[in-house]
Amino acid sequence: MIDEKFYRTVFAEKRNIWLKEVSRTFYLSIKVLPEDLNNYVGHSYLLCRLLDTIEDAYDISVKEKIDILDKAIVFIKNPYKFDPSNDVFSALADKSDIKEFEKIILKNSFNIFECIETFPENVRKTIRTWTVEMAEGMKKYSFGADKIQVQLDSVEELEEYTYYVAGTVGKLLSELYTDPKFRIQKDKIEIMEKYSIAFGKALQYVNIIKDSREDLTEARCFIPKELLDKYSCSFDEFKDSANIEKIRKIYLELILKAEEYLDNSVEYTCAIPVRQWRIRLFCIWPVVLAYKTLAGLKNNLNEFIKGDTTYKISRNEVKSIIRNGYIAAFSNRYFRNMLK
Repeated sequence: MIDEKFYRTVFAEKRNIWLKEVSRTFYLSIKVLPEDLNNYVGHSYLLCRLLDTIEDAYDISVKEKIDILDKAIVFIKNPYKFDPSNDVFSALADKSDIKEFEKIILKNSFNIFECIETFPENVRKTIRTWTVEMAEGMKKYSFGADKIQVQLDSVEELEEYTYYVAGTVGKLLSELYTDPKFRIQKDKIEIMEKYSIAFGKALQYVNIIKDSREDLTEARCFIPKELLDKYSCSFDEFKDSANIEKIRKIYLELILKAEEYLDNSVEYTCAIPVRQWRIRLFCIWPVVLAYKTLAGLKNNLNEFIKGDTTYKISRNEVKSIIRNGYIAAFSNRYFRNMLK
C-alpha cells in the first residue's frame, strides 16, 4: 500500500530541495502557488526534469537513450512495473557525466513515478498524458555519443521540437489551472486553452536563443539549418562571429518569433482572474523575465554573438521583476505596462 504520509512530508521536503537546485526562479514561482497546485506543479516539473536529464545525456548512444525514455513512459503510466533489479535510471546516473543533483533525481526515479499515485484521478491523468507526450517527442529528437552534432533541419522541426519539450508543459499547466474548483469563467478558459501551447513555447524559444552561443561550444545548435540557409550562413559561419551581419539577421528573426509567442503568453496570463493571483504570479514572473531577456539580447546582440556564454539579465533586474510582479498579479494594466 502506498505511503501517502511519506510523500506529503519527507519526500515533499526532498523534492523542494531538488527543485531549488534545478531552477531557483521556477522554484519561487511554484512556491507561490496554492498548496495543492504547489504539490502537483512542483512534482510535474521534477518529472519533466527527470526526462530532460535523460534527453541531455550526451555520453550514451541514441538507442540507449530511447530505451530509457521508453521505460520512463511505462513507469509514468504504471510505477509498479518498475524493476529495482534493472534500474536503468540509477545506472545512467552512475555512468553519465551529469550534475550531482541530476544524479539524485535519477536515483529517486521510482518515488517520482509512484508519487503520481497519491494525486486525484484527474490530476494523475493530466500529468501522465502530457509527460508521456513530452517523452515520446524527446525520443524523436534524441542525440547521443553516436550522434554528436545536433542541428534541426527546418523551422517546422523547431516548431515541433518546442511543442514536445515545452508546449506540452503549457497544456499540462492549463489543465491543472482550469480545474472547476478555481471557478474560471468559460470564456477565460477558452483563451487559456487557445494560448496554452504558446505559453510553453515562448519560454523555450527564449531559452534556445539565450543559450545558443554556449550550445555551439558543445556542438549543439537548435537553430534550424533552413533559417541559416535563408541568410546564406553555414553552420561553421554561424559559429564564427566574423559573420556578424548574417548572424544578427538570424537572431532577429528568431527573437521576433519568440516575441509573438510571448505576446500570446500575455493574453493567456491576463485571462486568469485576479482572485487567482497566485496562479497569475506564477505566469507573470517567467513571462516578464523572458521579455527582459529578449530586450537585453537585442540591445547587446553584437556582444552576445561575439561571446560563448548564456545571456543573463542582471540580478537587480530579476529582483525588480519579482517585486513588481506582486502588483501585476492584481492588475492587467500594470502587468502590460511592465512589458513596455
